Amino acid sequence: MSYPVMDFLLRRILDPTSAPDSSENRTRIGILEGWVSTVVSLALCLVKGWLGLVSGSVSLLADATNNLTDMGSSVVVVLGFRWSRKPSDEEHPFGHGRIEAVATLVLSIALLVVGFEVAKSGVVRLLNPQPVDAPTWLLVAVGTTVVLKVWLAVFARRLATLSKSHVLEADAWNHFFDVLSTLLVVVALLGSRMGWTAIDGWMAIGVAVFILATGVKFSREAIDILLGKKPDTEEVSAIHKVVESIDGVLGVHEIMVHQYGDVKMVSFHVEVDAKLTVIEAHDIAEVAEEAVEMSMRWRAVAHVDPVDRSHPFFKEFHEVLTRYTETDSDLVNFHDLRVEGEGEPFTISFDLVTGMGTPKEHSDTVYERVLKMLSARFSGRVSVAEIGIEASVESAPMVRRRFDLVPAVKK
Repeated sequence: MSYPVMDFLLRRILDPTSAPDSSENRTRIGILEGWVSTVVSLALCLVKGWLGLVSGSVSLLADATNNLTDMGSSVVVVLGFRWSRKPSDEEHPFGHGRIEAVATLVLSIALLVVGFEVAKSGVVRLLNPQPVDAPTWLLVAVGTTVVLKVWLAVFARRLATLSKSHVLEADAWNHFFDVLSTLLVVVALLGSRMGWTAIDGWMAIGVAVFILATGVKFSREAIDILLGKKPDTEEVSAIHKVVESIDGVLGVHEIMVHQYGDVKMVSFHVEVDAKLTVIEAHDIAEVAEEAVEMSMRWRAVAHVDPVDRSHPFFKEFHEVLTRYTETDSDLVNFHDLRVEGEGEPFTISFDLVTGMGTPKEHSDTVYERVLKMLSARFSGRVSVAEIGIEASVESAPMVRRRFDLVPAVKK
């Protein structure tokens, strides 16, 4: 679908040599959306405020207040994008990208405050119902503001898609909810013409519900980003696919993604053949880093884990452990498998990976189950097992435990 005004504005501001979601274009798009939303929201606030005073409609005044908040939020969007582009400095070596999340949080808090005030005004009107003057011209005027708000919502949504910005996505949803809240005002005005004086208060409360729901939704998202939420599953799968396709890589694990606004960094461990020289292993790590950076456009750091697969017991134990992790509901994978000893009994070590939903308290149970499997499957063939347990995304240092496996006594 073509949007002439949007396409014209984008041609004027975007750098055609860079992707729309590049840092520079993302900033330009964010500032454009912020200023357009500010101007339109101010106009709507003034128009609805005047109409609300003329008609005496508390729901229309509530909607005007909502648009006033939209204007303030849009200014925050502009400032957030400007501040987030500040270059890194000594105190902030990763830049100021998370200011964008702070801007979203400020926007959300403003919505929650306004939602509460609008709900309060609706309750007051319910307790003291008053007639509302709603002539046809007033309905037409309010309907026109709905059309303008729909355009603004579509405009913000398209720019959010182009820039991949959570702030613009939040602002777009805010505009969509504004459309619904204004439609409630239209219902209130129509009801008032039919003599339903209480409906104005109920619709004001309905508007407040939309405002509060939007505030809660995006405050949670902003807080998740600021606290450091877990990486997207599709992104982690993409990293697995890229790294595992490189010659010499035997496996990849411990993928960590760190986000600072639109700046992302990823670190991961690559398993390589222990027989390689240090230089050869280092070259594979560098190729893996470059591949991820080219594919994801993130800064990447790889750690090398040498794995000796030449031990005669390695293949057998690897197959058994693979089947076991596929059947244990708490486990998703394993890595860093090592076998030592020239003859039986062998010493083994490996790290188990649990799902994100597995509580830490389950670790003892996981240990019990895997030890039971080892004792039953390799009785007398394994003397010592060193086992680590970690979540698929883990911030705390891994704790490994050493177990002495006593061979079964023959009767």
